[in-house]
Amino acid sequence: MIHQDSLIRLSPSSLNLFLDCPRCFYLDKAMGFNRPETPFSTLPSGVDYTLKKYFDHWREKKGLPPLLQGKLPGTLVGDQALIARFRSRSFEWHDKETNAHFAGILDDALLCEDGSIVPLDNKTRGFPPQEPHATHVNQMSGYTLLLEENGFKTKNLAYLIYWFFNHKAMDVEHPMAFHIAVEEVRTNPDEIRRVFREAVEALKGQMPPPSATCAFCAYRKQGSEF
Repeated sequence: MIHQDSLIRLSPSSLNLFLDCPRCFYLDKAMGFNRPETPFSTLPSGVDYTLKKYFDHWREKKGLPPLLQGKLPGTLVGDQALIARFRSRSFEWHDKETNAHFAGILDDALLCEDGSIVPLDNKTRGFPPQEPHATHVNQMSGYTLLLEENGFKTKNLAYLIYWFFNHKAMDVEHPMAFHIAVEEVRTNPDEIRRVFREAVEALKGQMPPPSATCAFCAYRKQGSEF
């Protein structure tokens, strides 16, 4: 159980963990026991950094990147200082009801014709994208909530920009060239607010039971029997 006066600071990824397995979430946030990690490639991080530089270059030119022309209903938010704020760990909301903080780091944001700001997020894939995963929808809903709670005009929309390889349409002269697909996502900030408050209250209570569908809980249970 986390102390009532302890600082609780959650993120969209934290809430996805809570929705996936409340016990693993509790072990992570209340007790400091993270799920085991495996070695991972640095390629996605490198691509993410490169895309941010690409977007920033075209932001200075007051337009959308050429690869996204005609694919988005607006233009990039032009204020680089504001984008730096969106990309920082200090972009958060303090919920007075629970005295907890919710924070997230946006890739970028789109300024629509009606003056509203909606989140943009880059996703890299090795194959053509399918329907957006629920965790991505939750992530974008969390970003919408952050924009809303920080006083920005927004709407329940976000855009996922998929950068992927299409092996059936590969240009053999440029085999590493990305294909692009833009997916509009309907976001639900009210639901994320509800889940956030539920997650905070869970941290103030007793450890939840193991989840029947969680492989990590099953592994821990199996290990305890030896």
